[in-house]
Amino acid sequence: MAHNHNHDHGTSNIKVAFLLNFCFSILEIVGGLLTNSTAILSDAVHDLGDSLALALSYFTEKVSLKKANNKYTFGYKRLSLIGAIINILVLTAGTFYILTEAFYTLQNPEEVNSVGMLWLAIIGIAVNGVAALRMKGSKKILDKTVVLHLLEDLMGWAGVLVVSVVIYFTNWYILDPILSIIIALVVIRNIWINTKQVYSVLMQTVPDQELSHELQNHIASIGGVEGINSFNFWSLDGDEHVVSVSVTATSDYNSQTIITAIKNMLSNHDIKLSTVEVIF
Repeated sequence: MAHNHNHDHGTSNIKVAFLLNFCFSILEIVGGLLTNSTAILSDAVHDLGDSLALALSYFTEKVSLKKANNKYTFGYKRLSLIGAIINILVLTAGTFYILTEAFYTLQNPEEVNSVGMLWLAIIGIAVNGVAALRMKGSKKILDKTVVLHLLEDLMGWAGVLVVSVVIYFTNWYILDPILSIIIALVVIRNIWINTKQVYSVLMQTVPDQELSHELQNHIASIGGVEGINSFNFWSLDGDEHVVSVSVTATSDYNSQTIITAIKNMLSNHDIKLSTVEVIF
């Protein structure tokens, strides 16, 4: 029952964050066009990407409840990776478009509605703040990418707030495309970080080197274990990890006793999926 409650709470948070972001991203597009601000349009593309990621996260949360079967022996946990990849592609395309527009406006600065920008910035800070709080705490890669985007949007809107005030008093319209480019560069940086994370999981790299050494030391210290023949440690989705280990044992120990001891130790480190082989 506790698991279902946590899951329902998680999907509820995702749903609220999605509705907030999707509705506001539509408002941003309209507001960006009305105020003639490329900075706001830049954030609009970013928010649309967040909305897509949240929708995919909600979908994968639901599907991940399906149990493993003969075809998908590990279940559907890795659907979140597909969602993260789609999100990265959408953000990349959107950011490329915004950069193109921003560089054009930089060469030909146009008048923007600074008062409209100010009000949109205030709403943007409120919406992204609430959405980020609702998503905070999740360990899934897709959800982490979304939280990063939301927090960056907060910084972006803080920038829009400052720029709108400066433009109001100075008419320095060139600040708008400059801010748009800065926001885009921040997005590009995190596209790169998220791409590396997804690549790491897909390549089944060790998710935590320090934990890997700790687990191997624990296994080596278990009674009856003479040595470790092989130790494989990878992650399904950035959250749920898997271990496969083969050990050599002394003949005076029961193999089941050693297997149980290793599995219990792994379980204490929140690793529920493991395969243990004992060779005498």
